[in-house]
Amino acid sequence: MLIGSLFLGRVHEVNGQWIETKFVVFGIPLFPTSSMLVTKSAWRSRNGFNISLNKQSIIAGYARMFSVLTAAVFFILFFAQRDTGALVPGFSFLALWAYFYFIFGSPGTAEAEDRKRMGDLTGLYILPEWLSPEDAYRIYKRLEKKYLTEFDNADWLYDLQQNEIAPAKLPLLYTLSRFNYSLAATEANLKLFEKANRLYL
Repeated sequence: MLIGSLFLGRVHEVNGQWIETKFVVFGIPLFPTSSMLVTKSAWRSRNGFNISLNKQSIIAGYARMFSVLTAAVFFILFFAQRDTGALVPGFSFLALWAYFYFIFGSPGTAEAEDRKRMGDLTGLYILPEWLSPEDAYRIYKRLEKKYLTEFDNADWLYDLQQNEIAPAKLPLLYTLSRFNYSLAATEANLKLFEKANRLYL
């Protein structure tokens, strides 16, 4: 019987990065302790960014575990007692497990596209709003430094407000404006992001 902690509820996977939740386990998952945006994984360990408890990941963690265990109980009853009445609920719970494993928590098209844009520049297939303000700010400053280096110390905020913008600047302007809005959700920052998003499409 497993006692300790276990990562469960893998959802929102894009390019090998996903959200998962750590549960306290005593044979079965008892309660979640933290969620993580996972960028690398190994046996029972994860690297990435701690995020707020993710509701979808928690639901997936419980649902996958309990549906497959319940299905197993009914199949054991069938094989042990030849109880054909156990087959219908057994296959029903197995189908429920398949839904929660293969469909539930899959990223939508818009989310996947947004995260691929982020990943192309940062290597992190994330949405900035998932991150803590500290992690988001650290990545934002790294992107800002990259913009300064690549474009002769240009101010990205100034550049984005111009009528003519070099296409080469658009990927970084999109990413910077997205992080900027996640850090300070003002009307002005939203308009900047919407402009970058429109131009980068």
